[in-house]
Order: sequence, then C-alpha cells, then structure tokens
Amino acid sequence: MASYVMEFSVRGSLAYLSHLELMKVFRQSFRRSGLPISFSEGFNPHMKLSFAIAKGVGLESEGELLEIETECSIDIDDFMDRINKVIPAGLKVKSLKEKTKSTKSLSSMLRKSEYLLEFGDKLSKDEYKAIITDKLNKSEILMEVKTKKSIGVKDIKEYIYDWKFIENGVIIQVYAGSEKNLRIDNLLKYLDLDLKPVRLKLIGDSIPIIDKMSKEEKDEI
Repeated sequence: MASYVMEFSVRGSLAYLSHLELMKVFRQSFRRSGLPISFSEGFNPHMKLSFAIAKGVGLESEGELLEIETECSIDIDDFMDRINKVIPAGLKVKSLKEKTKSTKSLSSMLRKSEYLLEFGDKLSKDEYKAIITDKLNKSEILMEVKTKKSIGVKDIKEYIYDWKFIENGVIIQVYAGSEKNLRIDNLLKYLDLDLKPVRLKLIGDSIPIIDKMSKEEKDEI
C-alpha cells in the first residue's frame, strides 16, 4: 500500500456541494478511472480518502487537499491524467505527492488557511482598502460565534495571522485546524462588504502542506 496527498481546485457550481457530496463525487470518479484506491475491511468497506479540512458550502478553492491510500505505488502522471479525464468540470487535480509512513495526517499538520477576498464593484478599490484596513487594525474584534455546541463571543483578531492588499483584493491568512480555527464566513460577516472569497492554500506551520511533501526529510514534518 502507498499514501498520497492530492491537491485540487473547486470552481463554479461544484463549490456548492457539501463536504459529503464532494466526497461522493471523488469516490465515483475514482471508480470510473479504475485507479487502485484501497478500501477498508469489514461488512461495509469504503474508499480510504480523507480531506485536510471540510470546505464551506459555496466557497471556491485553488488549494484543497485530499489524502488517499492506494493498493500499490502508482505513476503520478498517469494518475493525474486518468482522474482529470473523469472528474466533473469545475474540479481539477493540480498535483499529487507521495507520503511516507512517518508523515502526520493532513488534519494534524494544518495550521492556517490562506484566502483571497476579491473586491466587488460597489466601491472603489481605495474605499475597499480604507474600510478593510480600519476594521482589521482594531485592537480587538469581538463577534458572536456559533459552534455545534454553543454560542459565544470571541475576539477573532487573535485568529487572523497576516494580510496584505493586492490589485483586486486582499490576501489574508487565518488560523485553521483542530487547535485554532476561524471560519471565513465569520470574517466576511464582520467585514460586511461585497467580497468574494477564494481559498488559495492550506498551510502547515510556515509553508503550504503540499510543499512539505517535497522535502527530503519528510519524517520531520
């Protein structure tokens, strides 16, 4: 058996699939491709697939990550060619990296998410920049945040790692993962502007998780 990390993008109407629906699309696509994806044992076997983190419904992304286990080592170019021929339009596999047995799970490696918040057309670029700068530079940003178990007030300023403006929007990194996580919809609610979010990449410590797969000393991840 072998394990791989697959980076893929989600655009257009497929961004509105739920987490479970997106998983179903990949299962069906892997079956159509004939790729040797491993199955669990037992009375109800299922493909061994796991996402780094669930993607919000409606959120487009250029950097989602899916971990897969295969029955044997595979040719990466052949894999990408076969899967991209069968997945629906709006999905695209961008890269595939092999994992070692010592590499941690994607969810345990995840530290931050990076987003592009694209400006809309209701204001000028200078107006967007002025409003966003004023809101993000506040010493604290208190918001009512809902979780599965409760509703509470959090200072989401602590969850914003870094941000910078580019020509058509603002790129912002927020903490993500099991230890500390900021949902992008809560940040958008606070900014209260016509901004279109696109997730650019998932980051482990200081570099994108997918880039860690290329390091020679993978056992140090």
